[in-house]
Amino acid sequence: MRKPMPSFLQHPLAREIALAIVVKLLVIVAIFYAFFDGKAVRPDADAVAEHLANPPQYTRH
Repeated sequence: MRKPMPSFLQHPLAREIALAIVVKLLVIVAIFYAFFDGKAVRPDADAVAEHLANPPQYTRH
């Protein structure tokens, strides 16, 4: 037997708003894990010192 919906979700607009919020939260979580998945570059002190001593030269186009 199917459980009845909570009273606040019985209105069609409330269901749409709740669905939109759930979808947005899922998108935010997906973006978060896309950028912060633990695969960050962990440079050592020598690499940082080399980068600071010899910064990359960018050319204008």
